[in-house]
Amino acid sequence: MYRLILVAGVAMSLSMTALAQGRFSPPRASLHYAPDRTCDLLNVSLDLDVDYPNRSIKGTVVNTMSPLRNGITDVVLNAGADLDIQGVLLDGKTAMYTRDGADLHIKTPALVKGKVIKITVTYEAKNSKGRSFGQGGGGFHWIQANDSNPTKIGFWTQGESMSNNEWCPTWDYPNDLTTSETRCTVQSDWDVIGNGVLVKTTLSADKKRKTFDWKMTQPHATYLLSLCGGPFDIKKDKWEGVDLWYVVPKGEGYMIDDSFGHTKDMLSFYSQVLGVKYAWPKYAQDAMYDFGGGMENVSATTLGEGSLTEARDGFYEMDSLNSHELGHQWFGDLVTCKDWGDIWLNESFATFMQMIYFEHSRGEDAYAWEIWNNTNSYLREARSYKRPLSTKMYPNADAMFDSHTYPKGGVILHTLRKMLGDEAFYAGLNLYLTTWRHTPVESAQLRRAMTEATGINVEPFWAQWIEKPGHPVLDTTWTWDAGKVLLTVKQTQDTSDGTPVYDIDAHVGLIGANGMQRVPIHLSKTEETFTIPTTSKPEAVLLDPDHDFLREMPTLHWAESELPAILKYAPFAPDRAEAMKRLLDNPTDTHVQLVVQALEADKGVSPAFERVFQLADLKKPELRAFWTGQLGHADFGREAQAVSALGSLPADPATIQKLRSLVNDKSPIQVVVNAINALKRWDAKANADVFKRALEIKDRRGRIKRAAQEALGSGG
Repeated sequence: MYRLILVAGVAMSLSMTALAQGRFSPPRASLHYAPDRTCDLLNVSLDLDVDYPNRSIKGTVVNTMSPLRNGITDVVLNAGADLDIQGVLLDGKTAMYTRDGADLHIKTPALVKGKVIKITVTYEAKNSKGRSFGQGGGGFHWIQANDSNPTKIGFWTQGESMSNNEWCPTWDYPNDLTTSETRCTVQSDWDVIGNGVLVKTTLSADKKRKTFDWKMTQPHATYLLSLCGGPFDIKKDKWEGVDLWYVVPKGEGYMIDDSFGHTKDMLSFYSQVLGVKYAWPKYAQDAMYDFGGGMENVSATTLGEGSLTEARDGFYEMDSLNSHELGHQWFGDLVTCKDWGDIWLNESFATFMQMIYFEHSRGEDAYAWEIWNNTNSYLREARSYKRPLSTKMYPNADAMFDSHTYPKGGVILHTLRKMLGDEAFYAGLNLYLTTWRHTPVESAQLRRAMTEATGINVEPFWAQWIEKPGHPVLDTTWTWDAGKVLLTVKQTQDTSDGTPVYDIDAHVGLIGANGMQRVPIHLSKTEETFTIPTTSKPEAVLLDPDHDFLREMPTLHWAESELPAILKYAPFAPDRAEAMKRLLDNPTDTHVQLVVQALEADKGVSPAFERVFQLADLKKPELRAFWTGQLGHADFGREAQAVSALGSLPADPATIQKLRSLVNDKSPIQVVVNAINALKRWDAKANADVFKRALEIKDRRGRIKRAAQEALGSGG
């Protein structure tokens, strides 16, 4: 699941609201365990009729179940309060039932263990209220037209954590997996996307209604059931025998390739690195109105329509969301957490899978920024509360979808990867996925798989990183003394809440004239000093230069003399960016030249230096040639910042002509907007012809047109 909240530039679906300390402590929190089951759910077979004009649904669902004990006389299913239950049958005969909140109790004769039963529930929901998703909510959502988009119609369902029972009575908890079949009837000009394979479509005799029959023959959690309906543009493809469906609202098909162009690469990369091929018969990505973020419904991910992108937005801007949700098809769908206290087994892994996809597709600097942004996202929440990654103590299931579960968990998996090494780490994940395939699991089962696959007992890692709250807070200083570096490291984290003093294998980076040398050390005390022999005084010293583990370092005691070396040789991109920032806080000509040299060498689609506004703010005319050279940078953000930097300098004919030429329908959208704004500042009247042409340049959010209108209104 990806809840749409912007985290450090990435749509990382989390609740970032400041929360009072104690949210995960009594009395606000209580112990939660997976509920007892009376039966093993074997299959869910649903017939659903969707009446869009009247905003009502009618359904009949057959839950096929196998009793787990002899003598059971009360079978519990879950059914939302808004469902009007019309009747219940047990093996075709009328059954008595009672309702207790969302629990539907079906009275039965004494059941025989293993003797399969079928419970049929017929129900209606009239004028059910649609709910948005992304800030919480779920169930059955009606998409409503509005003045700005009169064709905005359809529906979608959302199950996590326990909302699918609001439109389909069944066992709605992830400690039981089932096969499923959904037959959904809608108006004939609509399509419906469900889980599994489309068995058939059937047109009614009057050709006004159409039924879509979707069947999933592999077991999955019921919260992963999904139906999305409406008028769609659909593009179909294949990857290694797997059907691919790209589904967007009618009229938005032109964005499919730019939004989903890396799906095949993601499927290949994940299958290869995990050693487990994508498990499901198809993969649909359904972009729906009103949906925020994404939800990893098995074989049929639901995504927010607002996340669709066009090429001029940037380098496959939807990759973050798409790779997260696709990662769930292994972690969360193929292997599912048994209860919500272990949701990290789903969400931390999906976060991590997105991180390693960026490493694969965009390089090490992109991976470094993922580590940095996720770490800081978690640290912001940690100022309000800290909790173990795996816990039974929480206020409700939805509360577990926080910045501990997502970014902290992702960086902890990075920490485990670096501790074990790639070969051992991925061998452990392979054993976990193959051993527990189609099974609800607990955190201990991952721990066991990692240990058995590698021979390394990861129980100590679990004890301090998974089962306890908090994180290392480090303070480091160093001195040089006659052929040795003396490095003092303090662990300053508050341990009164159960946060441990961490035991960590780490490295020290000694940066010299020709690069960096890594020296291993072992952290285990609140304060310790390490003696590191070296033939000459290092130009800079960094603890954990690669950011191999989750940590907070509130104060970086970097001397000004260390900054050039860190800028040039630090292996972790955000450290280099911090060195650049500090050099430009009080810039000398030498500092500026060092920064320019670093930026000129930083040419990738995911650069080490993402933000260069600080250099632009110096407004140095002598940097005009540098900024002109940044036009056409592989990263659209860097190019757009270069346009703004040129716009802050005095106008000259060559630059004016260059920026005028950038106002077209091929340049990146933000580049066009920034060029319009620069030309407006220089001479709005003289550039009015460009602004008028820009009114006709289309982008899906209308940013270029708005910039042109403002420029014309200012005197153009």
